[in-house]
Amino acid sequence: MLRALFSKRYLQQLLREGKLLNERIYLYSTLIFLFIFPNLVLIFVELTNIEINLIIHNPLQLYAIVFAGFLLFFGVSRFFLWYFTMIFNYQEQRVLYLSLKALYCFCNALLFFCLLPVVWYTRTIEVIYFVYFPLFIILFFAFFIHFLRNVNGITRIHFFIYFCSLEILPYLLLLKLLIIKL
Repeated sequence: MLRALFSKRYLQQLLREGKLLNERIYLYSTLIFLFIFPNLVLIFVELTNIEINLIIHNPLQLYAIVFAGFLLFFGVSRFFLWYFTMIFNYQEQRVLYLSLKALYCFCNALLFFCLLPVVWYTRTIEVIYFVYFPLFIILFFAFFIHFLRNVNGITRIHFFIYFCSLEILPYLLLLKLLIIKL
């Protein structure tokens, strides 16, 4: 699965051998991504001493709120992807996009899984800045470029509009929110 994110041959083999979206690994990698990403956000908030003016001081409830927010974001993103592909008649490309997105989430979840204990036990935020963010950007652009190389029949402008509005914009809004809080 790791090689399929960067290689067209391995991606085609993975898509040909079985529907990745129907396999359990897709569900597990998505769940790992959804459970670990709120941990990374909460650790980032704690280590940077960002004040959160909430009534809730219980860490479990705070995690539940952040998890629900990411679950909502994930659901809204999937809905808009479905809506976008129905409007412009790109149903075949949706499978390729969701498969590549699953591979991206899988790689990102592995990266989270490796870095979270390091960040938590060393109590240094620099690990996120100098290790996670560059690897995140590399994976993000590898996903973007790999999709554009393998897609057939979709106009680049339609994909660019979707990608900027629903894939990049939420990360920029999260970054802006963190900068405002700092």
